[in-house]
Amino acid sequence: MLKDQKIHKIEDIEFKVIYSRRRSIGISVLPDSSVIVRVPYLTPVKRISGIVTDKYDWILKHRDNYRKLNNSTRNKSFTSGEFHLFHGIESVLQIEKSEKSYIRFFDSTIKLGTLKPDDPETIKRLLYKGYKDEALTHFPLLMSKVLSEHENQMFKPTGLVIRTMKRRWGSCSNKGIITLSTELIKLPDLYIEYVIIHELCHLKHHNHGPDFYKLLSVIFPEWKTVRKELRKYIQ
Repeated sequence: MLKDQKIHKIEDIEFKVIYSRRRSIGISVLPDSSVIVRVPYLTPVKRISGIVTDKYDWILKHRDNYRKLNNSTRNKSFTSGEFHLFHGIESVLQIEKSEKSYIRFFDSTIKLGTLKPDDPETIKRLLYKGYKDEALTHFPLLMSKVLSEHENQMFKPTGLVIRTMKRRWGSCSNKGIITLSTELIKLPDLYIEYVIIHELCHLKHHNHGPDFYKLLSVIFPEWKTVRKELRKYIQ
């Protein structure tokens, strides 16, 4: 039975059920390999179980792919010569000892200086601080570009928040605030713009119903291909 459980399980798949005012059932496999099943209020437990069972192979495939990517990510050593993504480019990390900490991003090189060049945790913190600083500068520019290009849609976000998010690339609050994950700075602008447009569409349709996808298709016709490619990346 699924009732009164925070995490449900069918065979080898564990998943969380989220009830809302949506009209259809949706299954999401998140980058951390967790599984979310979003359903309308009052959806029978038997129907939820049936949908998950029907999609069992699909869920398992995507979950296991994310687990493999996660294992690869966790194996990062944060040492000189290692490659890290920045704007979609595999950039080599160059570390040196320095009295003053710094990080600079180039076309295919990330140069980093610190008093502790052999400490992976120090390197990781400095690298991700650099990612966030770059995101704080770059994302507002992309947001302005997208809003300008689609001025006819009259999107009116009330704010832009940039922060680390472990499970999502972006979100749109009921108050119209767009939030973007700093992890997006690792990817090409095409994917960042897709996430921005996706969240802007939620200003008009705060769900993933037919009207939402109709609007998304008008503004970003290639969204299915880009979304598929985006899922190859791991946060």
